[in-house]
Amino acid sequence: MDKLSECTSLRIEAMALAIPDFPKHPNRVPFSGVLTIVDSPSDRAPAGAAGHRVVLPRRVAEAALPSLLGMAVDYAPGLRGHDVQRKIGVITSAEIRGRKLEITGHLFGKDFPDVVREVRARRERLGMSYEVTGVRVSDPAADIWVLEQVVFTGAAILERTAAAYETTSLAASRDGGAVGLQGEGVTMDQKIIETLDVLASASQQLASECASLRAAVDELRRSQESMARSIETGVTGSSPADIETRVQELRRQNDALRVQAGLFSAQVTRKTIPPQVLTLLAKSGVGTYALGANGRVELPVLDKALEGLPVEQRIAVKSQLARAGALD
Repeated sequence: MDKLSECTSLRIEAMALAIPDFPKHPNRVPFSGVLTIVDSPSDRAPAGAAGHRVVLPRRVAEAALPSLLGMAVDYAPGLRGHDVQRKIGVITSAEIRGRKLEITGHLFGKDFPDVVREVRARRERLGMSYEVTGVRVSDPAADIWVLEQVVFTGAAILERTAAAYETTSLAASRDGGAVGLQGEGVTMDQKIIETLDVLASASQQLASECASLRAAVDELRRSQESMARSIETGVTGSSPADIETRVQELRRQNDALRVQAGLFSAQVTRKTIPPQVLTLLAKSGVGTYALGANGRVELPVLDKALEGLPVEQRIAVKSQLARAGALD
């Protein structure tokens, strides 16, 4: 339950450029990614830090967030570093979710088709790294530099193993649409898939607790049956009144545990269905009545909700829901 609470208690700071929508623009290939992690030391020293690992405090990142908008995304051949002379895209929005500074924007697909193809082919191994100027450090003599002031000047797409933070990530689009689930204002990209993985893990934990409760109910039932047999054979030393009181107490405990087991079972199924999926069902003209009595999404209803999506995206969503135990 703690994991589920953490998933819903994120603090978010966000900014975005107002760019007119132009469907299927040949030079706009949407991307999204985790640029850096705030309040956490980098895995390795970034370029220009004189061999020091760095920490970007959240308050400093928030203050510098507006400087990210409109800045360029660049790459270096081989995707192992920065090259500010190779601008292949632009950042249009930035937000801090929890400890992740996430950005979105678009790559210039028509101008750099070979680079975009390479990014798509290697996206599972790619991450991002920020570029800054006007840097002020609290203590230059410290082993780990704590940044007190920065101005973002851009970002680079590169291999995660070459990035200052290996936990950064990149999701470039296929066929001009965002990775994952997209339609009628609802998008399920790599961040949602990661959330589903967390929910699936929480579901497994709840299922384990539910199994323990069921085992306790079975043990009480066996105790009750043993007590009843003792009454019938007269081998117990208790008085009839004591026996009846004990039997009634066992029945009350049995009923209470059945109720708890039912509640845990409902949590196991309903907690694994993220709000994004419920929103998608609603957008597709299917309300929450589509959930079965067990709280799971019925396959015919899910097929109807996903019928406008590419085959690989339908498979991804169904696979995640099946792993989470939320698909009939």
